[in-house]
Amino acid sequence: MRCPDRSGERSHRSTSPAALPRREWLAGAVSVISLAGCRSQEDADTSAARRRRTDVPLRVVWVGGDEDAEILKRAWSSISEQPLDVRVVAPPRPIADSSSDQSAENVELNVNSDLFAKASAADVLIYPVAMMSQLVSQKSVMPLLSQSANADTPSVIGEEGENVFASEDRTTIPVALRIATTYSSERLATPMGGYLPAVLLGEESSDVSISDWDSYEEFVKSSDGKCCEPTAPTWAGAMYLWRLASSLTATWLFERESLRPLFTEPEYVAVLEQMRRAVQASVDAESGRTPGEIYTAVANGKLRGGIGFPQRNRASATEDADTGETGGPITLASLPTGSSSRRAEQTQLGLRLDPSRGMVDPFMLVGSMASSCRQTAAADTFINWLAGGEGSEPLYRGISEFVDTKTAPSESSNDPLENYRSWLNKQLSDASFVPTLQLIGATEYYAALDEAVRECVHGDKPAKDACQEITDRWARLHRKFDLPSQQRNWRRAQGIS
Repeated sequence: MRCPDRSGERSHRSTSPAALPRREWLAGAVSVISLAGCRSQEDADTSAARRRRTDVPLRVVWVGGDEDAEILKRAWSSISEQPLDVRVVAPPRPIADSSSDQSAENVELNVNSDLFAKASAADVLIYPVAMMSQLVSQKSVMPLLSQSANADTPSVIGEEGENVFASEDRTTIPVALRIATTYSSERLATPMGGYLPAVLLGEESSDVSISDWDSYEEFVKSSDGKCCEPTAPTWAGAMYLWRLASSLTATWLFERESLRPLFTEPEYVAVLEQMRRAVQASVDAESGRTPGEIYTAVANGKLRGGIGFPQRNRASATEDADTGETGGPITLASLPTGSSSRRAEQTQLGLRLDPSRGMVDPFMLVGSMASSCRQTAAADTFINWLAGGEGSEPLYRGISEFVDTKTAPSESSNDPLENYRSWLNKQLSDASFVPTLQLIGATEYYAALDEAVRECVHGDKPAKDACQEITDRWARLHRKFDLPSQQRNWRRAQGIS
């Protein structure tokens, strides 16, 4: 006997609660309400617990030394319960705080960085600014959180949910450092400082006027060579770039469309030739020094002048304390501009003098959020803290690459670093800055430049031959890293999409 077809009845029951037995409907409704209530309470408890959790380590890739990484962890632990998982990567340039001789001839630039491999499993990256372009090309960094987006996000949550300290206002960053950390009109990093070279005049030379590179060269000769510029390994290339930036107003380093290196142009050769003459006339003709070593020598009266800036170095600080040498006053001035003949010609014709452009150190440390970041609010807070947040003072006292550009320096202090910071803040407020080597493989470009410059200023290689070598080696690196990609990266570094 065939059963009657009740499919229509089942369909009707499944779509209309009115057709359900009253007892069954009430039981189901109570069950749903109870379940929803449990879930709402459970979600609220879970959300609150997540906000209060500080046991998930923040993964930080640190391009620097182990000793500096320990300073970083101790300082952070004093203001936050969140642990740090710091992965240390050897820096391209030797660390000034190490006890090794920074001027040793066997010092080389480290071009084989593990940064790019470790960036894929990190929350925060602390690295030299010249490596930004390659990180961008590998999609390893993301833009920093905007101030408006971060305004409602707790910076660090305490036991009762309060903010331990507030996110810093990035508009306080000096304009030159904002330019250096902006890529294709996006803020991708926060600077941890920004040393610039200064003309240093000792107590005996405080009344000397140096307005252009010709007068600087004359001062080197008149001081019996007791005036030096940084040409130690890994520093000579930067010094040449600083000279170029302050001397030239033409296109910077490359032909804009083809990216052809411009070092064989007469003005580039002339700048290197003048640098060679000045170095050869100095007491550093055979080998060079770092900016910090030059500063210390000027302060102690061993040099009458030079180009450099104060660098913290535990080894040299201990040595000075042992010898009782505390150093004398130093007059700081901006780098000279172009030649005196050029300035005289412009003055005679009633033209405005060429502005002096600057460039940040290619290995200035900056902080970025990694694309693999799993704690964006915590990472943003950590980066803000690094850049001068509450409790970060030990970083600026103990890590040589860090320099405070946020807080006002003490005008009454006799501390050389405070006097330098006062000068530095004014320099960094100038927008006339050129981009550093923002290219894929930037450290390899810089290594080729540094080697050729040192062979010229401390060896027998003519400036013209050294410039040709730089051009040839950079052209080969263009091909190695794909010329169209490099053209795109260089344009974006200058804010051209």
